[in-house]
Amino acid sequence: MYKVSVITEDDFEVTFECPPNENVISAGVKSDVILLSSCHEGGCATCKAECLEGDYELGRCSVQALPPDEEEAAVVLLCQTYPRSDLVFKVPYTFERISFQKVNTDWKGEIVAVEKIASNVAKLQIVPKDPENGQAVTIPFVPGQYLDIEIPGTQASRCYSMATIDDDPRLDFLIRILPGGRFSQFLSSEAEPGIVMRLRGPFGGFNIRENGLRARYFVAGGTGLAPVLSMIRYMKREQHPQEAKLFFGVTHQHELFYLDELEKLEAEMPNLKVYVTVIKADAAWQGGTGTVVDELTKQLQDAKAKPDIYLCGPPPMIDAAFAAAAIYGVPPEQMYVEKFLASGQAAAAE
Repeated sequence: MYKVSVITEDDFEVTFECPPNENVISAGVKSDVILLSSCHEGGCATCKAECLEGDYELGRCSVQALPPDEEEAAVVLLCQTYPRSDLVFKVPYTFERISFQKVNTDWKGEIVAVEKIASNVAKLQIVPKDPENGQAVTIPFVPGQYLDIEIPGTQASRCYSMATIDDDPRLDFLIRILPGGRFSQFLSSEAEPGIVMRLRGPFGGFNIRENGLRARYFVAGGTGLAPVLSMIRYMKREQHPQEAKLFFGVTHQHELFYLDELEKLEAEMPNLKVYVTVIKADAAWQGGTGTVVDELTKQLQDAKAKPDIYLCGPPPMIDAAFAAAAIYGVPPEQMYVEKFLASGQAAAAE
């Protein structure tokens, strides 16, 4: 058994033991130390940490989640890290984000609505139920987190972020429809009100960071709108004073959705400005054109201070946003990311 020490962003330290044949995340769970993690498959970056001391062996990691230059700099994904000595890690979140007790992660949920809201997007609305008495319950979660939803009658599941916040038992999921996608087929041909689904979670560390009054820019590609919308709704409820800008982009106009909702939020939040862009816009389109990162770049040019940037979308969008932010001096530690990866691995989309 090896000693694992985890130092948080605010310089607290937690320790537990880990055998050489077990990854750090799993060993922590067995010691009731619940570190932030998501896919548990090396496919996302939620459990990313810097190894300060010790030797380890890395399992299989997605290059998108752990680029080679970071791996060379002793950055790891804890769900794929196996100790070969005592280890010390630095994690990019505060002590309060670590849980020290077992939490319920298994739920039942009843579909109350399924609606196609764009040419390639469906909204799935689920009400979680108590498995014993069937009463509606509220799943406690942090805005930006996601649930693993199992297709009834199968062992296949997909991970989707909530677009809502936890003051309403109804959970809204914005799901991209993919040709031949297993969950997409379920939504198109089987899903209807009354069907009960198994839910697991909440999971994920893509959440708002408390960095004083620093402005917050939210960049969403397609259904990446879901987790950032949850964060913005949370900001509204809690009356956060930070300047907020939402950049929402799609390729074609027929892929747009929730425009009325975004307009309403903008009207109700004096500190929020919404920018909607379409890459291949029709001649009649009155909004922004080009990529969502094009609009982000324009706003960074005029920004008086370096904002925190929250990104959820496909890897090319994420990479382009990082490149733009670097030009205008936004440090990487002020960039928070949720990428769309392979089906079943990403926290925000199929």
